Amino acid sequence: MHHVDFKENSYRLIANIAKALGNAHRLELLELVSNGPKNVEELAKEARLSFANTSQHLQILKQLNLVKTKRVFTSIIYSVADTSIPLLLKYLHKTAYNQSLELKHTILDFRKQTGITSVEINDISDTNYILLDVRSESEFNFGHKKGAINIPYAIIDKSMNTLDKDKLIVAYCRGELCTFADKVVKHLQEAGFNAVRLKEIIMTKTG
Repeated sequence: MHHVDFKENSYRLIANIAKALGNAHRLELLELVSNGPKNVEELAKEARLSFANTSQHLQILKQLNLVKTKRVFTSIIYSVADTSIPLLLKYLHKTAYNQSLELKHTILDFRKQTGITSVEINDISDTNYILLDVRSESEFNFGHKKGAINIPYAIIDKSMNTLDKDKLIVAYCRGELCTFADKVVKHLQEAGFNAVRLKEIIMTKTG
């Protein structure tokens, strides 16, 4: 193979991966799967899509080996096909946040509108805080931040009595665009807790 053909073919194949990620719905579905294996029904509900539309997007991701499937009884379970994919998504978000002023303003305006404060772990002076993962139990068990405890957002009202009101609560979910943590922080604040959400995209400082 000529070196020109080698480069053109290789970049074309890489571009196919980028093209798949260039669809907002497929990007969100891939991020959902990155938080733990899920079936089509779960993914359709989380991504606010029809079953058919979700299946179509997942097939494209599968054709490009970004997701893989496993049958469990009558359900088809989707999971990421490689451990590099969550890392790819993490840096895609970071690059977009650093380079897109519109995205940055969208996130900041949303947090301002909801009145939720975001903090970085390094900015917390009180070392005796509670790191709260508000994702589902299955996602928490699939992988979570070191030292975190799990109370799923869906049962926070029933379980907040297990939390210490004398400690700062730092909540997080699936990333900066996940709003479950915002809702939990709001509930906790209304109940008298000192609660904030974890800032999960750290802007690169330039200059």
